[in-house]
Amino acid sequence: MKFRLCPPIAALAIAAASSLLFANLSVAAEPLNVLLVDGQNNHKWQETTPLIQATLESGGFAKVTVLTAPGKGEDKSDFAPKFTDYDVVVSNYNGESWSRSTEESFEAYVSGGGGFVSVHAADNSFPKWTAYNRMIGLGGWGGRNEKDGPYVRWKEDQKKFTRDMSKGGGGQHGKRVPFMMVVRDDSHPITAGLPNSFMQVADELYGKLRGPAENMHVLATAYSNPATGGTGEHEPILMTVHYGNGRVFHTTLGHDVAAMKGLAFQTTLRRGTEWAATGKVSLDSVSSEKMGDDDAAQGEPAEAAQAEGDSADQATAGVNFDAAPNLKAEGWVSLFDGKSLDGWNRKNGTAQYRVEEGSIVGKTSEGSPNSFLCSDKNYGNFELTFEVNVDNGLNSGVQIRSQSREKGGRVFGPQVEIESAPGEAGYLYSEATGRGWITKEQPVKDAYKNSQYNRYLVRAHGNRFQVWIGDQKITDIEDPESSTEGFLGLQVHGIKAGTGPYEVRWRDIQIRELN
Repeated sequence: MKFRLCPPIAALAIAAASSLLFANLSVAAEPLNVLLVDGQNNHKWQETTPLIQATLESGGFAKVTVLTAPGKGEDKSDFAPKFTDYDVVVSNYNGESWSRSTEESFEAYVSGGGGFVSVHAADNSFPKWTAYNRMIGLGGWGGRNEKDGPYVRWKEDQKKFTRDMSKGGGGQHGKRVPFMMVVRDDSHPITAGLPNSFMQVADELYGKLRGPAENMHVLATAYSNPATGGTGEHEPILMTVHYGNGRVFHTTLGHDVAAMKGLAFQTTLRRGTEWAATGKVSLDSVSSEKMGDDDAAQGEPAEAAQAEGDSADQATAGVNFDAAPNLKAEGWVSLFDGKSLDGWNRKNGTAQYRVEEGSIVGKTSEGSPNSFLCSDKNYGNFELTFEVNVDNGLNSGVQIRSQSREKGGRVFGPQVEIESAPGEAGYLYSEATGRGWITKEQPVKDAYKNSQYNRYLVRAHGNRFQVWIGDQKITDIEDPESSTEGFLGLQVHGIKAGTGPYEVRWRDIQIRELN
């Protein structure tokens, strides 16, 4: 966000009153200068444009200039916006082509570093305009097909996005119903301050979009339910695209007045518009209490700013990623009551788990593969702590953000290694994926203290994983290949015939979820 001071008092303000300046950002902050283009659309743009304007202008966030293009069949030769006068251009336009000179002007604006936001049916526009399709990444209708590029979908079983070049048209939606949006990258500025999942009010859930998908990053998806006429796929809903030096935010939300009253639409539009304009997001976080996955929250666009301002309530407030998790911080929840295995279930293998003297005790079973006692609940971003005491000679671990395959319940995903010294304790291993060690460099082999309980501290946030044993940091890496959500699992390793039995004990298992 830019700040503006009158030249005669600038030096004085900086030298003597900087604290006052930053205490009154709402007064001194310069609003984004936004150009909102409409004029043709198969949707009721006369009704939705005022809501887009109100959403962006709420709380003094932006100053919006609305420019209405000539109507269908009208002469467009004089439609020549001066795009460079604005921080960002927002399109609520889906209609006939502009003049070639206007197209070239817009291409130069975005590629030169300008911001662009495509709202809902704006991605139906200009199917033959190559540069525009590269800007939006994916589009629908208008005769688009496999020649225009792939379908892009999130595959839940593979935990990754795939590109499908099979034949077929571009663009589809089922009935307008509320749907859950799932954040696929919570480290991006647009989504970093949002819950991991949240509901959008009844809206058109676009599916089968296809296009160049160059330099495109999908931030959030939604499942297009066949029961309501959907594709049965996890379809992209929020995307960013880098076009030259410019930034593009593409949202498929916002079919009509009712859809634009959804907080999911309003919040992501504001955050995406600021990112497209500046590359950053200064808006405060939005809590799951205000925008969660139980009910689809809604409000008036003019009051959109009131949904923000929850950063002080977020569990991430005050987290220092240069330090180990603070066990005195608020928000820690016990996952083990010291008396029972309530909240846990066993997957794979035949190792036995019992509760003894306030600890969960896992005992090896000869001939069994690796066994896992898994949390009933999945977790995304979190800090985890536990104490563990493993028999000398036994290899164990704690799974985080893990999944299980249907056949046999085989558990796979990141594992925090537990092993008596000398060993790889504290490093990350990718269980049952074929990837082997996630932590490639392993200089510390003696952090684990044998024959006693060791305190582990683990942080998983976005793609970043950190592990401490006691006060010694062992792992601090980024791993985009691991899933961003999954269960926890206490592993009892399989053993060779004629060895064992061995035991591993866990106690004081606590978790603190982060947004």
